[in-house]
Amino acid sequence: MKRSIRTFLLINLLVSITLITLLVVIGNFYLDQKEFRNRIDNRLTSVALTLQALINENSGTLIKLQRDINEIPKLIQVTTPSSEHIQYQIWNNHNKLLLHSRGLPLSITCLKKIGFNNCIIDHVPWRVYVSHDPLKKDTIIIAERYSFRDRLATQAARDLIIIMLISYPILGLLIWIIVGKGLTSIRHVTTEVHQRAASNLQTVDTRGVPNEIKPLVNELNKLFKRLQEAFQREKRFATNAAHELKTPLAALRTQTQVALNTTDEVERIVALNKILECVDRSTHTVQQLLILSRMVPESVLEQNEPVILNKESAQVIADLVPIARKKNIEIELIAPSKPQIIIGNATAINILLRNLIDNAIRYSPRGGLVQVVIESDDKFIVLKVIDTGHGIPKELRKRVFERFYRIIGTEPSGSGLGLSIVQQIARIHKAKIRLATPKSGKGLEVRVIFRSA
Repeated sequence: MKRSIRTFLLINLLVSITLITLLVVIGNFYLDQKEFRNRIDNRLTSVALTLQALINENSGTLIKLQRDINEIPKLIQVTTPSSEHIQYQIWNNHNKLLLHSRGLPLSITCLKKIGFNNCIIDHVPWRVYVSHDPLKKDTIIIAERYSFRDRLATQAARDLIIIMLISYPILGLLIWIIVGKGLTSIRHVTTEVHQRAASNLQTVDTRGVPNEIKPLVNELNKLFKRLQEAFQREKRFATNAAHELKTPLAALRTQTQVALNTTDEVERIVALNKILECVDRSTHTVQQLLILSRMVPESVLEQNEPVILNKESAQVIADLVPIARKKNIEIELIAPSKPQIIIGNATAINILLRNLIDNAIRYSPRGGLVQVVIESDDKFIVLKVIDTGHGIPKELRKRVFERFYRIIGTEPSGSGLGLSIVQQIARIHKAKIRLATPKSGKGLEVRVIFRSA
């Protein structure tokens, strides 16, 4: 079943309001009974004081006053039975009834204590207040049926429930409108994303988006950005592969035709050797392109782990020693005996070392020297790869990090991607890379500055 935010909020808000209202009704009916009764008891006290003042002012005409009280129901239309009104009796100190209402029995045997009393009169519960006039020694009795009190409390609770039931449709409509207005921004975002073309990966405008769903829209924008970068990498990889493989494939075709058409055995061997060189160059280019395409920050940084830099350097040097021996190049590792640990991706660091050391071997002359130096302090670990080649002019040191850029006149073949890959790996690990001239004044020194673990 599809869940609707509007329906969810509407139902739950109405249910919550219902429960709270019921608790209020129950609280008024039960928990506030004491205060409610106190207020009615205060009314009985007020009536007693009023009657006391009345008989003091009209002490000589109480008979006429009683006759006038008896005539009141005949003069006006009374909708409430007399038994429902506050009843009263006034007795003198000789047990003579001076003044009384019509709804209270004349014989009351349970009224002996001054103040409030609960009495059963003719099988009916009454709340009675008895006061004594200290001057005239009169006794004033004020009484009210408990049924009337209970009816008042019940009526108040019933009225509240009726008001709640009447207001429910209006309340539901208001909640429906308010929730609908609140969900307008979600509909706008949904409509914008729905109407987009498949190739449109631009971020969604967050202006006017509520704070509650802004994180969702921001994450959606991050996803669009990652997809856009992924598509650009794929497009760039295809373009780069087509560009870089076109020349060696053409050369490969030419040399193959030479080998097929020549009758000279020496010329055939030369052509086959050149074919092998073209294959090696194409293989190297494809490997570098694949490495560069896989250098995605998110995928690499998910596998962060402690990496011992001097251990990785020793392993890469051991792998590249056979290549160095072909050119009679000596490789030195100068590093502290203590493990130099950085936090990163071991595979990516291995690729960085392999590219730097392989470049140093390629561009060093026969009989040259390649040094891998690791230095450290409290905050940083510095990796240096130093060769004895021709070096890189200062004005070109920024350009050599561009993809496929190669300095004109360089003798070793390559794809122009090695330093670009190194820079990408360094950026992923938040390391800095610098090119400099060694202290000997000859060759190139590449420094990669990592933060120590």
